[in-house]
Amino acid sequence: MTVYVTGDIHGGLDMQKLRDWDLGDSLTSDDYLIIAGDFGFPWDFSAEECADIAWLESRPYTVLFVDGNHERFDHWAERPMELWHGGLTQRLSDTSPIRRLTRGEVFELDGSTIFTMGGATSVDKEYRIPYSSWWPQELPDERNFEEARAKLDSVGWKVDYVVTHTCSTRMLSPTLYPAPGWNYPAVDRLTAFFDELEDRLDYKCWYYGHFHRDANPAERHTVLYDCIVRLGGELQPWDVA
Repeated sequence: MTVYVTGDIHGGLDMQKLRDWDLGDSLTSDDYLIIAGDFGFPWDFSAEECADIAWLESRPYTVLFVDGNHERFDHWAERPMELWHGGLTQRLSDTSPIRRLTRGEVFELDGSTIFTMGGATSVDKEYRIPYSSWWPQELPDERNFEEARAKLDSVGWKVDYVVTHTCSTRMLSPTLYPAPGWNYPAVDRLTAFFDELEDRLDYKCWYYGHFHRDANPAERHTVLYDCIVRLGGELQPWDVA
């Protein structure tokens, strides 16, 4: 069993990196690829989307993801929870191997513990339609945070890895350096919660997406978009050349 991590795929829009991932063809269903948010399926239920989902489900490895801000949250509100590898998940459909790693859970994979917490603020929500292309559930609420704290209490506030979509408030500036791009909010309730984790949680590395770049902005932090790295590793210079 081996676990890999990559960044946003936005439905089929940014899935080419998976089609180009030659290593993926040599893996098995006991190997996992975690997408760090903005998985984006399902979205419009089109024939093209169904074909993309079928392709993902046919991969020799198993696709997992944390939710981002660009997800169809009304779909996930209807999906049942399943206990899997120590944490709660939701399958994309009843027969799909694709699983959402839900908010505030700790999973055990490949001998490692992984804390997950999806969600982020959409910087483009003013251009989106509520409950059609944007959902207020994009940000976790206080109940999610309390459940996460309880889960972390149960493991003594120590995990091997963290996988989220966005980062802590304090990591925003180094993550965006040198080109800020979108006008990301300086702080919201999720980034503030992640500041708490930075202070309290014992972890080896924190992986996240959202910012459409690949970098190691600080020690123990890796932001991903196009690159795919093995869990426990970080980007190397040749990965982002």
